[in-house]
Amino acid sequence: MLENMRGRVVRIAIDDISTDVIAPSQYRGAVADNDPNLTVLRPHVLEAVRAGLDEHVRPGDIFVCGKNFGLGSHREPAVQIFKVWGVQAVVTESAARIWFRNAIAAGLPAFELEDATKLFAEGDEIEIDVGKWRISNLTRTGNAALSPFPPTVMRILEAGGIMQLLKQRVEAEMPASA
Repeated sequence: MLENMRGRVVRIAIDDISTDVIAPSQYRGAVADNDPNLTVLRPHVLEAVRAGLDEHVRPGDIFVCGKNFGLGSHREPAVQIFKVWGVQAVVTESAARIWFRNAIAAGLPAFELEDATKLFAEGDEIEIDVGKWRISNLTRTGNAALSPFPPTVMRILEAGGIMQLLKQRVEAEMPASA
C-alpha cells in the first residue's frame, strides 16, 4: 500500500511551468542513459524560476507547485529529477496531463489540489494521508481533501512505477525453478 508521506515543503508558486523550464533543453543532450543521477542537468533544473534548487532540495521533500505544472513536451528528465532528488511527492494546483502521466509511470505520486500554494509556504511541514485522502499543513493549521486515485494508478504507484509493475507481473508468470 502507498504509505502516508510527511516532509518539508519546497514551494514553486508559479503557474505554467513547462518541461523546458524544469529540464532545460540545452542540457538535454547531456542527459544520457549512463548518467542516472542527471549530474549535468541537476544544477539547471527550474533555474529560470528558482536557481540553486539542487543544493536546497533534500530527500523526503514534497514540492508544492502552481497551476498547469509540467506543460509542454514529453521530457522524462522533467519527472526523473524529482526521483533523483528523493522527493516523496509533488502537489500541484493542476498538472499538465503528459507530465502527470510521466510522474505516475515513474512511481512519483503527483496530487492535484486547488489553491495548494495558498495552503503551504516554503519550509512548512506537510502530511499526505493517502488512506484518508487528506493533505495537512502541520506548521500552520490547515488541511484539505484530495481526490482518490483510481485503482490502476494506485497499483502503479504501489509497485514503484510502471516498469516495476510490469517486472512484477512477468516474474509472477514465470514458472518456478526446480
